[in-house]
Amino acid sequence: MPSLKTLLQLPCGWRSFRQTTAPDGVTIHLQATRKTSRCPECMKLSNSVHSCRRRRIQHLPCSGQALWLIFAVRHWYCRNPSCSRKIFAESLAPFAGSRQQASQSLQKLQHQLGLIAGGEAGRLCCKNRCADRICLHFHQ
Repeated sequence: MPSLKTLLQLPCGWRSFRQTTAPDGVTIHLQATRKTSRCPECMKLSNSVHSCRRRRIQHLPCSGQALWLIFAVRHWYCRNPSCSRKIFAESLAPFAGSRQQASQSLQKLQHQLGLIAGGEAGRLCCKNRCADRICLHFHQ
């Protein structure tokens, strides 16, 4: 039987430690399983944790309910004296970008639905994207 992680397409390197269900949806709390992290600038491995912050990402719906993932994202010290970045955060890539509030999977689904919906909703969905020309073609 597939695990919850597989069924919900959760990112690798993270484990679930709490799940809650509320009227507004399902929330799953995740924490990293790695003991170290690489500085994105100098690529030096660090095992010195600076702090931990929560990051809330909306994921694909589950059984008709919104699914929220709360990541306990650790911030690390870069111990390389020549590196300009002294503190860095664990990356959620390719699951979600650094400032995104929705998973890549959810964004892709929303984009496709916007294109299918057509009309003003479809045009607004693909605004500022390369697909804008396709939408304009269908609306003429």
